[in-house]
Amino acid sequence: MKSKPKAERPGSTPAAVMEVDEELSAPVAQQIARLAYSYWEARGGKGGSPWEDWFRAEQELLRKREL
Repeated sequence: MKSKPKAERPGSTPAAVMEVDEELSAPVAQQIARLAYSYWEARGGKGGSPWEDWFRAEQELLRKREL
């Protein structure tokens, strides 16, 4: 079974690494990953959940797309 690719930002910590759903296109997944990482950075790299950041970023980008 093939493992899912991971979206990583160079120099990222494990908290910032999130699996990418194969159904998402690369540019969309990269946008979500960048935005989610920015949430983690805004917290000073402490606390939170990478999955919560991912879903928050995904919802924000979907809302922007609907406008």
